Amino acid sequence: MDHLFSPNSGSRFSRSQQGTGRSRLIARLIVGLIQGALLYGLYRVTKFDALNTGPLVAWAMIAAFAPPVWLAAIGQVSLRSTLAWGTIATIILGLLGWASGSLENGDSTLLVLGLCLPAALFCAHHLIVPALRQGEAFVPYDHYYETAWKAGIQLVLALMFVGVFWLILLIGGALFRTIGISFVMDVIGKAWFITFLSAIVFALGVELSDVRDGLTQGIRMVALTLLSWLLPVAVLLAGAFLIALPVVGTGGLHTSLSPAAFMLASAAGLIILINTVYQDGAEHLSETPFLRITMRVACVLLVPLTAFALWAVWVRIGQHGLTPQRIVALTGAIIGLLYGVGYVAAQWIGRQRGGGWMPLLEGTNVAVAVVTTLVLLAYSTPWLNPVQLSINNQLARVASGTLNADQIPYAWLGWKGGPRARAALEELSRSPDAEIARRAKNVLDNRFSAPHPARVTFYPEGTPAPENFTDGGVCYQDCPARLLDVTGDGQPEVLMVVFNEAHVFERTETGSWKRMGLFALRHQCGGGTTLADKFISGDPQILPPSGPSALSIDGQTLDFRYEPTCPVNIN
Repeated sequence: MDHLFSPNSGSRFSRSQQGTGRSRLIARLIVGLIQGALLYGLYRVTKFDALNTGPLVAWAMIAAFAPPVWLAAIGQVSLRSTLAWGTIATIILGLLGWASGSLENGDSTLLVLGLCLPAALFCAHHLIVPALRQGEAFVPYDHYYETAWKAGIQLVLALMFVGVFWLILLIGGALFRTIGISFVMDVIGKAWFITFLSAIVFALGVELSDVRDGLTQGIRMVALTLLSWLLPVAVLLAGAFLIALPVVGTGGLHTSLSPAAFMLASAAGLIILINTVYQDGAEHLSETPFLRITMRVACVLLVPLTAFALWAVWVRIGQHGLTPQRIVALTGAIIGLLYGVGYVAAQWIGRQRGGGWMPLLEGTNVAVAVVTTLVLLAYSTPWLNPVQLSINNQLARVASGTLNADQIPYAWLGWKGGPRARAALEELSRSPDAEIARRAKNVLDNRFSAPHPARVTFYPEGTPAPENFTDGGVCYQDCPARLLDVTGDGQPEVLMVVFNEAHVFERTETGSWKRMGLFALRHQCGGGTTLADKFISGDPQILPPSGPSALSIDGQTLDFRYEPTCPVNIN
């Protein structure tokens, strides 16, 4: 049974036999069904808007990120290895999700966790799968190259497959709706349909892109060839920037985080383009010495580019302390500098027997991938999470008593710091320094005071609200509403004005209300009178032909548009 998901042994990257292909398809569809069930169950429990406990965050991490690991492993390694690696990855996702879900400021932590953990798993997967396939801890570089690029292309193709599939469904549903048949669009908008079908279609997309190696190899070769010829442009721009920097001066680098972010983005682009040129290190560039020379120049440029970025981030942290963005920038600068140092050293390391023409570059890629995986895993833990590190650092700066009124990050503490930061602000609001106390109290009043509840008022005055109707979270202010037969079926719909748009809600067969679209102003004109004012005092009318096409009110025209991609169920 161990051979079911394993490629043939005759070739390193050969495809499975037909029977194994059928087993692989069935296994991936089962994984898709399981993912759909997990996502739908999570939706039924939380509607994806209340992931605030350890079990729920663990559930979300497993449902979102464990199935892709299983899908990527099936067919690449043996059944025993697939079960082992898939189980380990699932347990890691669950444990880190459970631990992080109980933190004080769960929303910010969940955002970091949802970015760092899948990125760590992606790196780890492409280090582990080649080792499992070959039965060795470290394998030749071309194995890592083949596995990573193939999986990346598969991921892009599978996501495109899902996107085009839904585009076709939505266009079909809209076509039926234009002739008065809403059943198709109603089914497409159901949560169970979205979750199950998206997961199954994604699994099918992974399988279809895995049927022939030639498919992904051909796409990869074309993509890498095209991208490789962008490296000279990137080198020219990066080199010109580094030449101009000492002439213009470096004073502006630490006035904000943006200069460092742009430098790091440029460095990341150089690293990617360098590897599109190098590929697996074979002698495929023997006829293009220009690209080889350009690649070597790019390797050298990486060091000053990442060093300046690291210096800019470090100065910014010294000025204003840690934030999650600065921690990410600092990490990116250090990792980029590791790449740069390794790539520069690779210029003078001779070719080894059986390796590529720059063996240290290959070793740098593998070593930095290991470091990146470990760092991202550490950031996914409750103890080294960038949000928690930032809160600890900022609170320590405030507690030191060395900051003046202009240096204390009041707004950051109020909006990003969680309960501990709120307690610190309350203490600052009692400070003997009048300016510090005033600013802290101002943030507390604006951040934690009870919001004014939004109200939906029906006009003409005295019109009762329809049975079971609520705003469903769409109304964030006082919203005027009217009953009007928009579809021409003899049954009134609800028109509710929100932020200068008239949202339309229709009653479903179950008696609940669902947003079907909105009327938007054709021209932004009409003086200072808002749409809400016109809606209260005017008399909105549906323009012929009957049905949702256009709305006229007080001389202004609003055009209707369906929103099939984001239905809002009111009840």
